[in-house]
Amino acid sequence: MRIPPILMLFGAMALSAASAVADPFARPSGALRLLGGLFAAGGLAVAASGVAAFRRQRTTVDPRYPERATTLVAEGVYRWTRNPMYVGFVTIAAGAAVALGSPLALLGPGVLTVYLDRVQIPAEEMALRARFGAPFESYVRTVNRWAGRRRPTRIDVV
Repeated sequence: MRIPPILMLFGAMALSAASAVADPFARPSGALRLLGGLFAAGGLAVAASGVAAFRRQRTTVDPRYPERATTLVAEGVYRWTRNPMYVGFVTIAAGAAVALGSPLALLGPGVLTVYLDRVQIPAEEMALRARFGAPFESYVRTVNRWAGRRRPTRIDVV
């Protein structure tokens, strides 16, 4: 994919803002702004931890050029999600939507999630499979795309 995902985040936030402006039922409040800010801060921390793990391994952070990946990163936050930067982006967008106090503002993070899950991530996974093969397949079997470790499956042979 040649669109930087950070631009998709900004697009999602713009969609949320436009939706909130058009929503006659929008009711922003101090509590919602605080809650949204906390979500956004948490999302920023998750995304930043993903970037930091890539930097420690000296591999590219730019998903537009998967051929530049030098290392399969599976440490730190990558033990809990295969896509911490995208989890962070969606959480930031959701926080912004909550802060706007409009149910319609949730369109932004919703569209972002669908785009990342159905377009961006599958393209990246295909490139990573080609680049890293069996180690990537093993990683996919261990860690979920969005969040959580997978339980090992036990196969009993009778």
